[in-house]
Amino acid sequence: MSIDIFRHADRALMVMLNGMNREFQTLGTEIGFDELNVMDTRRRVNAMYARMDALIRSEYRSVARKAYMDASAEAGKDGGVFDAEAFVDGALKAYDPVSDFVYEREWTRKRDRLFESIIATERGNQEMRKNLKRGLDVLANQVRQYADNITAKARVYAFKKAGADVLVWITEKDERVCSVCAPRDEQFYPIELLPEYPAHWRCRCTVSFVDMEERRKRTTEAQGMR
Repeated sequence: MSIDIFRHADRALMVMLNGMNREFQTLGTEIGFDELNVMDTRRRVNAMYARMDALIRSEYRSVARKAYMDASAEAGKDGGVFDAEAFVDGALKAYDPVSDFVYEREWTRKRDRLFESIIATERGNQEMRKNLKRGLDVLANQVRQYADNITAKARVYAFKKAGADVLVWITEKDERVCSVCAPRDEQFYPIELLPEYPAHWRCRCTVSFVDMEERRKRTTEAQGMR
């Protein structure tokens, strides 16, 4: 792939995961098995998730803005005004067919499950540390996937704003390309009929703008290979 479309997401992910790690480590030192207090624990967990939410939304807005600008440049258009905050808020409130859930609802569910697992701790601080690690791991997976999802959605949105009518699907063309994405490689799709993108969790494919001249060239090359 000539352009690493997920580079902004990967950089933002490092910031988000480092921040989340610090928050979970701090929580682990602030609460102890021998002195669990339901109200205090709930307050600490809720406050931690609120801080992480603010950090993650800020990074997602940066990812969306940069992905939008990159796609606009690929299409040779000035992307104009892009409301990254509204875009990200909309993405996190909507049902996502790749993740199979609504981000905001799942975020709240994971927060509440972590609180419940802490309160239900019966075997001391070692069990609590395991519960905290499990809570961080499942949350990190969600945050990671949505960094990709927002990248993909911002690109498609930019292409639509640029007036693109057709996009080309491009895989990484290696042994890790899955059976879903392999048949789509170098295929043209009307933008309104584009298959679900990204296609699945941690999909590495991209879709790109193709002008008429490039489309003719690719079609001719494909026919010459038959």
